Amino acid sequence: MLALAFINTADPHLGRLDYNSLPQQTLMEMFIAGITNCDVICGSREEPYDVVQWEGVEVDDATEDVINILWDSQILRGSVDMQWLPATVDTVALGGNSLTGTVDLTCLPPALNELSLDENEFSGSLEFRKLPASLNKLDVYQNTFTGSICLTELPIGLTFLSLSQNQLSGSLELRHFPSAMKILSASTNRFTGSVDLTHLPDAFSELVISNNNLSGCVDLTKLPATLKSLSLSENMFSGAVDLTRLPQKITLLYLNSNNFSGETNFSEIPKSMKFMNVAKTNLSGKIYRSQAKSVIFDVANSNVRIQKVRR
Repeated sequence: MLALAFINTADPHLGRLDYNSLPQQTLMEMFIAGITNCDVICGSREEPYDVVQWEGVEVDDATEDVINILWDSQILRGSVDMQWLPATVDTVALGGNSLTGTVDLTCLPPALNELSLDENEFSGSLEFRKLPASLNKLDVYQNTFTGSICLTELPIGLTFLSLSQNQLSGSLELRHFPSAMKILSASTNRFTGSVDLTHLPDAFSELVISNNNLSGCVDLTKLPATLKSLSLSENMFSGAVDLTRLPQKITLLYLNSNNFSGETNFSEIPKSMKFMNVAKTNLSGKIYRSQAKSVIFDVANSNVRIQKVRR
């Protein structure tokens, strides 16, 4: 593979190369140089096919520039080097493999729209402050990323961010999301501190921050009208909760396994609600079946009582 020879002989003192001057074939060969079983993609490490023939690679019909790299669930092993991605790439999907190593998010293609690294074994820290302005979706679900993250300088067009099932830590700053943001999933990490739910974007629809070490009180009275699902379960949140001004489109609410306490008014639960979980909390109050006949409530190990009729 010519690209490997190029890497091995390159002088590190020459600085960063002008990647745009290199053929896309060379760039792609460099990108997969660390994948130990790259033959499933390019046919042969020693004599790879032309990139237009690679498995899961989509190219522009007119220019033959690489547009999409779709390698989900290919049982790939080894590592990838993001700096070699061609500037024309729109989508990179590497989910469901066994890829390892660190991921440099500061040198992604400027026009990248979607990056999916979910269900691999990537590690190291995540730098979100230099993501491409065009990025719409970033999925790093179920890896072993560590360290704190910055959520205050995300790309203006980002709508979806999944961080769940890693080992990320530090605080969760939720007050400065881009206006286009709709979904954040950050469950099953090691985040700590309090969270502010009063400044989520108007278009926000789903927030999942369960199974962390978050604490403090939460204000549920200023959630965006578009919010459909909110999961705060399995943390250390405390204090009372006001359920009288929930979004009228919300369908799922998980407050379970926290230290919430106090008498709670359940009389104004939105008609859209399908499931509410307040189990394993110290909340108290009464829920009448006549209020929301289609709602499933889980109140186990709490002081909330369900009554069939209002007395």
